[in-house]
Amino acid sequence: MLVVRTITILRSHSSVVELRIAKSLVEPDIELIKANAILKDGSVLYVSEVVGAGFRDYSYHWQKGDELVKRWDNAPHHKELPDFPHNVHEGANILSGPAVNLTDVLAYIGTELERLEL
Repeated sequence: MLVVRTITILRSHSSVVELRIAKSLVEPDIELIKANAILKDGSVLYVSEVVGAGFRDYSYHWQKGDELVKRWDNAPHHKELPDFPHNVHEGANILSGPAVNLTDVLAYIGTELERLEL
C-alpha cells in the first residue's frame, strides 16, 4: 500500500510536475519506495520511505540546485533532540521536529512555493 499511496500522492500534487521512481519493492513484510519529484520551481523532492512490521523509516529531502532547502527524516543520529529520532535539517542546522509524512511535507512545500510566487 505504501508504494501505491506514495505514487498517487506525488502524481496528484499541484507542485509536482514530473515524477521519477528510482526504486520500489513490495513484499509481504516490507515496502520501499525511492522517488524524485521535480517541482514547479525546478527544485527536487527526494522521497525515501520504508515500512515493515513495526517500523517506518523516512527521508524527504528538498533541494534546489546543489543547495539543501530542507530535509525531514527519522534517522537515529541525533539522540539529544527532544523528538528523537524525528528531525529537520535546515541548511547546516539540525532541529527537533515531529514525525511527518509525505502529505505534511508536500503541504509545507506547496505553501512555500506559493509564498515565493507572490
